[in-house]
Amino acid sequence: MAKKKYLIAEILCVLALAAFITGLWISRSGGTDKDIQTISAPVIQSLEKSGMTQKSNSDAIKTFGIELDKTEGVTYYSNDNVMDVSELLIIKLKDKSDGEAFRDKIEKHIEEQKKLYKSYAPKQYALLDNSIVEASANTVFYCAAENAAALNEAFKKAL
Repeated sequence: MAKKKYLIAEILCVLALAAFITGLWISRSGGTDKDIQTISAPVIQSLEKSGMTQKSNSDAIKTFGIELDKTEGVTYYSNDNVMDVSELLIIKLKDKSDGEAFRDKIEKHIEEQKKLYKSYAPKQYALLDNSIVEASANTVFYCAAENAAALNEAFKKAL
């Protein structure tokens, strides 16, 4: 009889765990309802003294070829020094199905930058090579910086 109680308890625990994981997955698959400022604020606080300054939406359009009408908001920071490839781009999309197209545009930008910096700026090339690009649900994150991993973590927590 005791074995039966343990078996039932084990089954209930497994079911509860499965329900919890399914709930998390469903809640994340739709994306975030937070606005771009709320998502970006903790990331911007983590920029430290990277030398990056906030850029306009026009700069993001020019740099990445993004279509602003497909976004709910854009946060773009880059370094004013042309010899520094540090960049941070966060996009909130209107339609999550556009994520891969935006990711492709960012990847194309990275490849173009790599071609420019490969032969004469190995540190900058390494930043590009280790950059982070993620398209998830209705957000896109791109960062080429010394602390890209920390900025990505701040971004994930903000979602």
